[in-house]
Amino acid sequence: MRLIVDGQVQDFVALKIFRDVHHLPDTFGVALFEPKDFTGLATIDKGGSEMNELRQGILDSIPEAFSLMDALTVADTLRAVFRNGMYGINDVIGLKVAEVEFAVASFGDVLRDWVYALIRCQSTQSAVPQFQQIYGDWLNASTRLSHHVHDYSHKSETWHINIINNAYGRVGLQVQRGAIADYVQDGMYACPAEGYMMTLLTEVTALLTMRLA
Repeated sequence: MRLIVDGQVQDFVALKIFRDVHHLPDTFGVALFEPKDFTGLATIDKGGSEMNELRQGILDSIPEAFSLMDALTVADTLRAVFRNGMYGINDVIGLKVAEVEFAVASFGDVLRDWVYALIRCQSTQSAVPQFQQIYGDWLNASTRLSHHVHDYSHKSETWHINIINNAYGRVGLQVQRGAIADYVQDGMYACPAEGYMMTLLTEVTALLTMRLA
């Protein structure tokens, strides 16, 4: 995970290491400052078989062969298949309409980023970047600091805490200790959909690559 602040790429430290270094309690983390309300929250755990069927339906929708000229059209078609499939199983998962549309937009954006990378590589005759790089760039580009600042007293200091978010929700903390800012990764509220989406997109782009004529 990467966050750019004032033009600088910030490195993240694991939460456990940060706690140990500063002798912090086990309660220190995202949940302390912005606890999550799980009431009525959607879950993909209930729809395991349906999610697998959706995955297979998308893979089955990939043409046996297509040209780079048609790649964007194929990507948009797969986005539509994903959208229809998500709404088809949403009575089991229970996402809000805005959440479904966000997932669809994310799926489509990553596929389009991958296609544009292929087009650039062809025009420059350079090596095709790994999908993980493209996906990582997309995810990192979604990383943001929350505007709300939480004060935290530790020993004789008052730290200022901002929650770090990305496309999948709250993922860490910016801890301002005087003139020093630390960036702490916290997977307490890791979204279960992240693993599914990354795996799905990895499989889809791998098959697209194989069938690109």
